[in-house]
Amino acid sequence: MTRSIFVSIFLFFLVLDQASASELEQIVSTTFDAATIEAGYTLESSDQLFRLGIRPGTLNVATQIDVKTLDRSLMEATLPTDKTLVGNIYLFDILNKSSYDGTDFFFLEIRYPSAESDTDSKLHGRRRIAFWNGVTSAWEELPSEDSPENLSVRALIHLPYARLAIFEETIPEVGKASWYAYKGCDCAASPDYPKGTYLVVTSMNDPTKTVTVKVNDYGPDRSVHPDRVIDLDSVAFKKLASLGAGVIEVSVKLLQ
Repeated sequence: MTRSIFVSIFLFFLVLDQASASELEQIVSTTFDAATIEAGYTLESSDQLFRLGIRPGTLNVATQIDVKTLDRSLMEATLPTDKTLVGNIYLFDILNKSSYDGTDFFFLEIRYPSAESDTDSKLHGRRRIAFWNGVTSAWEELPSEDSPENLSVRALIHLPYARLAIFEETIPEVGKASWYAYKGCDCAASPDYPKGTYLVVTSMNDPTKTVTVKVNDYGPDRSVHPDRVIDLDSVAFKKLASLGAGVIEVSVKLLQ
């Protein structure tokens, strides 16, 4: 009788654990046979926001491939403090590792969370796909292309297994802006964004005043001006305030 009760309790908690696991991991499994390997295939996650593209002939022998949508809580302790997780974490796993010899690559695409509107998605920090490196115990960035017109970030990978996610760099977006006389254009110097980047700068005192500038120089030096987020050409600065103001409070957003 006691043994029966023990077994019943054990089975109850086993079922409970399995139910909890199913809530934390949404799995889509696909079997690659010879015909599928020859034709190539694109796998999608259960929320249809993650895509794994496999080109014809990339795999060698039959295998099952799992694509999982992971609950954030499973990787919460690993998330970097200087970047923001955008959307879900995904995992793909080629179960038969001998099926992939590493000579070709896989296409990755992770779409922005469906809650983001087209307008909001064009103004955000630098977004890249990163994978969890179990050896270094760190999220490592993949060469990525942020594609706001497609509301997604794309990358390539040469691994048969990976946890993946979009991370957005945490760059100071609110701070002080000064001005300088340089080329007489809607341009700016930035300590955070590379030359050629377009930024939307808005006055914090009057949010109706905004200007789109192109970064054409580096600065100001954060070691000298720790609270300065941008230096505006005088032409751009005058669209936010008079030159006599000298330094003003602004917000800076990346325009994709």
